[in-house]
Amino acid sequence: MSSLPMTLLLSVVSKMPKPIRDSVEMRIPDITNDASKVQLLRPSHVYVEHPNLDQFAKFAADFGLVEASRSRTGDTIYFRGYGRDPYCYVATKSRDSVPRFKGGAFVARSREDFDKAARMPGATLGSLTYCPGGGEIVTFTRPDNTFFHVVYGQKEREPDHHTQGTGADDYNAGETVHEPSAITESLGPFNTPFSKPRKGKFQRFHPGPALVHKLGHFGYVFPDFDAELAWYTGNFNFVPSDVLHHWDFANIDVMAFMHLDHLDHKDQQRQQQQQQPGAGKGEIESAEDESWWSDHHCFFLQRAEPHVTKAFCHHTSFEVSDVDTQLVGHEYLASKGWHSVWGVGRHVLGSQIFDYWADPSGFKIEHYADGDLVGKGTPTKREVVGPFAVWGPEMPSDFGDKFPEAFLSKMRGSGDGSAGGFLSRWWWSGSQA
Repeated sequence: MSSLPMTLLLSVVSKMPKPIRDSVEMRIPDITNDASKVQLLRPSHVYVEHPNLDQFAKFAADFGLVEASRSRTGDTIYFRGYGRDPYCYVATKSRDSVPRFKGGAFVARSREDFDKAARMPGATLGSLTYCPGGGEIVTFTRPDNTFFHVVYGQKEREPDHHTQGTGADDYNAGETVHEPSAITESLGPFNTPFSKPRKGKFQRFHPGPALVHKLGHFGYVFPDFDAELAWYTGNFNFVPSDVLHHWDFANIDVMAFMHLDHLDHKDQQRQQQQQQPGAGKGEIESAEDESWWSDHHCFFLQRAEPHVTKAFCHHTSFEVSDVDTQLVGHEYLASKGWHSVWGVGRHVLGSQIFDYWADPSGFKIEHYADGDLVGKGTPTKREVVGPFAVWGPEMPSDFGDKFPEAFLSKMRGSGDGSAGGFLSRWWWSGSQA
C-alpha cells in the first residue's frame, strides 16, 4: 500500500474502538534459527561514502577510530578498533558529493556458510585481497540501494590490551588486563558502598577520544519492513531479542532488535535427527558455552513511518570500554565542535549506555558501553513502543530522521557549509531529500 492511503487508513482507524484497531494484523511471526540458514559469527565493518574524506578522518580520530590503511589512490580509508577485526569502518570519498551508507558486513561462521551465502539469489562474489586482512566478500543489493555483505577468510589481528601494575606493591600488579585507553592515567576497581577494593590508589583521567573496540550494530528503516525482515531472518541466523509494536495498534509490529543465534554441532545433530524419519527422540545434552552468548542486538529493522518512501540506515554503533571513557569521550568530541545528537544516557532495551553524534556528513554514529548479552534461554519479548532511555536527556524529535534536522539547520545557518569543518553545498541547498 502506498504511503498516502496508509496514512489515511491509520489516521481513521486509530480513532476507532480497540477491537477494530486490533483487527489490523501486521505482527512479526515467531522466528527461530536452524542449520539450513547461513550462520553468521559477528558484525565486522560498515561501508560509508563521504563528500569530504579528510574531514571525516578528523572526526574519526576524535571519535576513537584508528586509521589502519589507505588505498593507493587515497580515496578509501580503513579504520579499526582495538579488537580482532582488521577494520570496522570503511570510508570512501563520494564521487558526486552525496553521502551514502553502503551497508554492513558480517563474518560467516565457516567456509561452508560463506559458500552457502554465495549461492543465494542476488549474491555477488568479490575479493578483499586489496584490503587489510584480505579475505572474500559476498554482497547483496536490497531495495532502495541498501546493501548487506558477508565476509570470510580475513586475517584477524591480535587485540590490543594494556596490563596495569608494575610493582609488587601495586594493588593489581601485572594482573589486571585493561582495554586500551587514550584517557586513563591510572585506573583501579570501582569502590561501592559495601566493597572498596581500591585503597590508596586514585582514578585519574585526561581529555582524549573514547577508543573504539568494535562495530556493535547498525540498522535500517524500511518501508517494506515485513518483506525485508523475512529476507534477513529467513536466510541468516538473526533472531529477535525484542519486538516493539505500535502504541495505537497492538498487532502492528514496528521494530525488531536482533541478535545472532549461534548453533553448535549438538544443535545441528538434533535438527538432523528430527528431520530423519524414525530418528530417536533422545535428548542431546548441551553444555553451556561462552560462544552461545551474543550481543542483545547486532542488527535492527524498523518499519518506516507512512510518509517515508525510501529505506535508509538509522545509525551505526561502536563499542567503548566503560562509562568514564564514554563521558570523557563525549566532552572531547564536544570540545572539537562536532554535533551531539543524543546522550549520554542508558537505553532500556539492550541496557547500553549510549551517546549519539552526527558525523561530518550527517550520519548518526553511536558510542555504547555495557550492553546486554542474550543466549539460548533468552526468550523473544514483545511490548509496546515506550521510552528508549532509563536516564539521560530527552530524546530529540528528529532522532528518527535519516539526518538530524538540528544538524541540517546548523549547516544551512553556517553560511560556508561548515560545523567544525566542511560540508558540501549539496547539503545546505536542501537537495539532500
